[in-house]
Amino acid sequence: MKKSQFITLFIMLIVASVLICIGCFLQSPGGTGSNSPKETDKPIDIRTIKPYETETPGDATPTPDGGSETPTPTDATPTETPEETPAQNTPVPTVWPRIEFPVIKNVDFMNYGTTFDHFSTKWETGADNQNRAVIYSRVKEIIKNVDYVFYTIGEDEDWDHYMTFILHYDYGYTDKLLDLLKRYDVKAVFFVTKDYIANYPDKVIRMKNEGHIIGNRGIIGDDNIKQLTAETFAEGLLAVEQEYQKLFGATERMYLFRTDYFNERLLKVAEAMGYTVVFRTYTYQSDASAYKDKSAEDLAVWFDARAGYNGTVSEFMADEKCYKALEIFISNCIDQGIKFKLVERRH
Repeated sequence: MKKSQFITLFIMLIVASVLICIGCFLQSPGGTGSNSPKETDKPIDIRTIKPYETETPGDATPTPDGGSETPTPTDATPTETPEETPAQNTPVPTVWPRIEFPVIKNVDFMNYGTTFDHFSTKWETGADNQNRAVIYSRVKEIIKNVDYVFYTIGEDEDWDHYMTFILHYDYGYTDKLLDLLKRYDVKAVFFVTKDYIANYPDKVIRMKNEGHIIGNRGIIGDDNIKQLTAETFAEGLLAVEQEYQKLFGATERMYLFRTDYFNERLLKVAEAMGYTVVFRTYTYQSDASAYKDKSAEDLAVWFDARAGYNGTVSEFMADEKCYKALEIFISNCIDQGIKFKLVERRH
């Protein structure tokens, strides 16, 4: 082989090696070939919960209490903005203060009773010949030192109804129920669990946007509650609040709490954390099984007998039978001049 031919062959081998290396690079994950991941394939960060002590934004002025003030508008900032209808999933603004939950210790509550009971009532006729629910004496003994809402007789002749719901699960009728309440301009309190908020955030946002109140159910289940210390009970309430803040921000919290099984100590913990305990005068759960095979009309008549009086704090659910009975019951209440009002926090 001539020397010139050898040199030519050597150069061709070098060029082929370079081309092979370039091809491998283009097919590698770091290259720009057709098999490399696109920018949109990268994980997207999701919004996480803010700390309870909200951080001060870089353009905000700290205040003495550790909060922050909104930056002063400049001349370039318009003084008026056109009114817009909030989007369905946009939380409504509130004026609630920044969350500052107290530290809960068992030692702070050792003087309060630990006897457990279910909240229960009985019926009696008042001086005005109006049927009403009253608390059993054994339950009164447990809650006598607790700040709670149970039964309020209006000062005027109008009948007031305080409608509430418990939502541990969704039975497929929550949106229809909200449509019904909106149709009659009825506001209610919805007591929810952590799981309900996590599983149905759009429904919870809609409730708040439409003027309803979201209440805290804490940890549910008699056996679970009986095992709670003051600290673990408080942690259960905070866990619900944490899910709530994921939707509405760290400056908002719940103020109403409902439980079925309790003792004085746990209720005092809830009170110390700023909750008003809301007891009911009627609960649909006690009649759900008995009326599952009866008509909605029959159930509506029962609602009228047990929850259609002045000062009722009712507790309903969002299942099919209850919803259909409420369609009748709410309409009848409106015709009778009964006013639906929201339970108010005590402190």
